[in-house]
Amino acid sequence: MNRGLYIGSTSLVANQRKMDVLSNNLANINTTGYKKDFAITESFPEKLLAKKSRIGEFRRRPVEDNLEYENLDNNTHNVKVKEGYFRVETPRGESFVKEINFIEDEDGYLKTSYRSLNEDRKTDYENYILDKNGNRVQNPGDIEGAIESLVYSPRNFVVGTMSAGVNFKRIHTDFTQGGVMDTGGSLDIALMGEGFIKLQGEDGVIYTRNGSFSIDTDRNLVDLDGRMVLGTNNQPITINGSEVNISENGTINVDGDNVGQIGIVQIGNKEFLRKIGDNNFRMAVNNDGEEIGAEEEDYVGRVLQGHLETSNMNAVTGMVEMISLMREFEANQKVVRMQDEMLEKATTELGRV
Repeated sequence: MNRGLYIGSTSLVANQRKMDVLSNNLANINTTGYKKDFAITESFPEKLLAKKSRIGEFRRRPVEDNLEYENLDNNTHNVKVKEGYFRVETPRGESFVKEINFIEDEDGYLKTSYRSLNEDRKTDYENYILDKNGNRVQNPGDIEGAIESLVYSPRNFVVGTMSAGVNFKRIHTDFTQGGVMDTGGSLDIALMGEGFIKLQGEDGVIYTRNGSFSIDTDRNLVDLDGRMVLGTNNQPITINGSEVNISENGTINVDGDNVGQIGIVQIGNKEFLRKIGDNNFRMAVNNDGEEIGAEEEDYVGRVLQGHLETSNMNAVTGMVEMISLMREFEANQKVVRMQDEMLEKATTELGRV
């Protein structure tokens, strides 16, 4: 296989997916409460590159201070190695790297991690760190002292590592606050803070930041698609009256009478919220097909009546990013074309020699 052709092709595919995400963001600039997405890419696992002849390369003597260890914030460990590699178990196979960043999960395994939207270190669906024999490392005790056993030294005919290109990993949603627009509508609300409004979906509770509501024929408070807005008791809110006032904590008074409070919650694990269309979210499912439970917390922000939150997507930065993606796509096209021309010469000109 021509690796250059494969690497260029995977980059083209990843850039196309990133362009799709960006186009969706730009299309929703005027969508109330819309949260923009980011495309996250990753390299394919680093594979060991060996000489076909299996003739060993000259190896230097083990260097002093081969390891560079640092204990970062939140008990996160960062290690670099000069000679040898670290082995990492990924869904696409083992990867061999010179530097790893890991923490100890709740079961005692050493795993890579990511920083959640609440600045906490999480290990859900992350990669396991392996020892030099290829086994998962659990309860190592003194982590700094056990790092030496993680270093894998390959055979002498191994000359380095090589990646097969870039892979589109997932879409990350940016939940930062958007702007606020004054509408004057008594049933319009904007959330000032990291909260979500609870709605009754077809298969359970769903969440939204779109506070544009109306009243249905049964006098229940609903969104513009007819989904009922839930109160703090997860029950519909009925409005019988003309003068509606909504306080900063979401309490609704109709003609002076308290009729309920809008169910607004903060979600501690909102990194697992997934878009389901119509500007709504629901929790993702795990590998067993079960929905991940939402870590609902009390809302500590403010509710503004007569206002709506605008999209947090900026048109100018989006267009700049689009131009950059187009330039990257063109560069990868040239790489693929160059590899194709090299193959053509190899099959036509070299064949005549």
